[in-house]
This record gives sequence, structure tokens and C-alpha cells, in this order.
Amino acid sequence: MPGLAMQDTNRLSDDSKSIGYFLSQVFSKVVRLVIGTVSLPALVDILKAIYVEEAEKKLVREGSKPTKSALALMTGLDTRVVSQVLKQNLETTIQTQNVNPENALIDMWCSDPYFQDPETGQPASLPIAGKGKTFQGLVLRSIGRNITVKTVMDRLLKWGSIRVNSGEIETVDILSRTYLPLTDDKVKHTEIAFLEASRVLSAVIHNMNCLPEFRVPQQGRWTYRLSSDRYKEFRLKARDLLDKQIKEGEALLEEFEEPKKDAGQMTVGIGWYQWSDHEPEQEESD
Repeated sequence: MPGLAMQDTNRLSDDSKSIGYFLSQVFSKVVRLVIGTVSLPALVDILKAIYVEEAEKKLVREGSKPTKSALALMTGLDTRVVSQVLKQNLETTIQTQNVNPENALIDMWCSDPYFQDPETGQPASLPIAGKGKTFQGLVLRSIGRNITVKTVMDRLLKWGSIRVNSGEIETVDILSRTYLPLTDDKVKHTEIAFLEASRVLSAVIHNMNCLPEFRVPQQGRWTYRLSSDRYKEFRLKARDLLDKQIKEGEALLEEFEEPKKDAGQMTVGIGWYQWSDHEPEQEESD
């Protein structure tokens, strides 16, 4: 039966390639939303914590003991890394993350006595250049040698986190103890995007693990043959259609909603969206 074994191996290889392709499609959108706000090392640490947490849940569901060895095998992490992750839960990992280099710098400036004013205990006004207690020294200690001082300063100046004082010796003052290079509007849109994406995936996971008669609606419709000249017209009509359905959905939720919050209740919802495969910039230039 070597032929069958080879076919199974090829199928598994093709399945892995397919999953890898679709993961890259999802991750590319995630990265687009967070790049410049969440650093790759921070994202990797969060993913490690999630991998271990989900692996632990999976082993328990399957009736297996979630040993460090079993978790390492399932996640592909070294047992030492698994031990380190288990010492912190996911919430702690997220809260303690310096999500980007700029935040790491600000955190050190605010918390390290070396870079504080000894009289006030507040972040000191730092000369820009030179070794030691300078902004250059702060960059070296908190971020490293691979990023120039000018690059860091330009980023922090752009978002109003620091102020440069002119004089015989130029100095830098901190203006904000947080660095979030997003407007309130973009933060809100990013949060909604991730929340809705998690809800779609929750529907998929539910349908994969329940009997057919208990599956929830999880479908999409699209066409590959829409003229770009008619996209705006289509978008307006789709908006009108979804507005009607949203009102009907709200009425349905109100019909089933209990008058007050109580133990044992659950959260359910319905989602609406319209998508396309072109970039917003393309739409503006049309």
C-alpha cells in the first residue's frame, strides 16, 4: 500500500500549504492594523501565551493531562519556554508588555531612577547627544543600537510625546507618559475589527464542533465580475440592504432579550459587513 501512504502524505502537505496560505491572508490584515503600534516581539510573546493557554484547554477537553511535555509537543515550544509562559497568565502577559520600542523608552524614562530628576523623582530633562544620562543613552538602553536617535525622536515628536528645547545644549523633555500612535477614532475601529473577526471565528469553531442541526449561519456571497465603475453604486445599495437587515436584527434581539441581567445568561449576536478586495486608495483615485 505504498501508493496510498504517499497519497495521504501529499494530501497532508497540500492541507498544510493551504492553511499556511489562508493564515497569511488573515495575519496580513492583523499586521496592517497593528504595525507601528505593537512590535513583533510583543506580538510573539502574546501568541506564545495564547498557544499555551489554548493547548492546555484542548488537552483537558480531550481528557489528557496538560503536562509541560504535552504542551511543548502541541505548541512546538521548548519546555523551558512553556514553564516561563505558565508562570504568567495571558492577561498578565498583555498588561506587562511594552508593545513597541517607543513605549519601552518612555517606560524606562519614567521608572528608571538613573533617568529621573533626583529632586522631583520625575523624568529628567535630557541632553540629546552623548553617553550616559542623555536621550541617546536612553535610546541605547531601552531600544538598542540598531535604531538611530533621530528616528526615535522624529516618531515621538510626531505624536507629541516629547519636546525639544533649543539652547547651547539641546535637551528633550517628556510630555506624555504613553505613546499610542493612533487617533481615538482609529483605536475604536481597530478594536471593533478584532472583536468582529473573533466573533466570525467563534461561529466557525462552533460549527466545526457541533452536530449539523445545531450549526449557526456562517456564509458569504460574492462575485468576481463587478466593474470598478459600478462599485460605488453597489456599495450604496448594499448599505441600504444591510440597514434594513440591521433594524430587523435589532428587533429580533430585543424580542429575546431578558429585562435584566442575571446569572446563567449568554451573549449572542448577528453581524453585517460588506467587503471587497481593493484598497481604499484605489477607490479614492477612481
